[in-house]
Amino acid sequence: MEEIATLSDRLIVMSRQSAEILEEVFHVPISKIDLIPHGIPDLPFTDPNFYKDGFGTEGKHVLLTFGLLSPNKGIENVIQALPSILSRHSNVVYMISGVTHPHVLRQEGEKYRMYLQRLSRDLGVEASVIFRNRFVSPQELVELIGAADIYITPYKHKGQVVSGTLAYALSAGKAIISTPYCTRSNCWTKNAGLLFPSMILGQSPRKRLSYWTTEPRAML
Repeated sequence: MEEIATLSDRLIVMSRQSAEILEEVFHVPISKIDLIPHGIPDLPFTDPNFYKDGFGTEGKHVLLTFGLLSPNKGIENVIQALPSILSRHSNVVYMISGVTHPHVLRQEGEKYRMYLQRLSRDLGVEASVIFRNRFVSPQELVELIGAADIYITPYKHKGQVVSGTLAYALSAGKAIISTPYCTRSNCWTKNAGLLFPSMILGQSPRKRLSYWTTEPRAML
């Protein structure tokens, strides 16, 4: 990073935390850093049922995570919570959309995806987990997010400072369940969002996820 900073005329970041890290950790002069906020697309607020038949989820309560797959996404924690959720609401499905991150694919192949699929089978929730291993067009992405009732970012690393997928979900007005990483802390103000503790801290996600996905007041 220090070499990149030395060779660059300007460094562009999308969050204030990123600028602070460059300045405080890598000693980049603030005069060399440009902040361009991430922003969000202008998406319509649409009844999820309008899009669900296009994904075979009509009549279902859809949980969604999308983006490039990698172990730091923490998707296994949501899958582990599904037996508890399904015991109370059998119409829930968890849709995981996205290809494996190119760097992960090059080093490990589809190991993480196969682990998630095996975990789903072992827990008996395979029929309620939908894997969509593909890139999507901008229009299909709008429909994918539109079909979701709840968007989940169960990321493991609290230091993540930007999440494009979270920005998309926010722009569509989705109820969101998230671990408390930096991007999320910028998006919520007090009493405007609900979190569960970061899963890498040894906290069991099952009870919390079950509550947030089955208690309507949690989505207000």
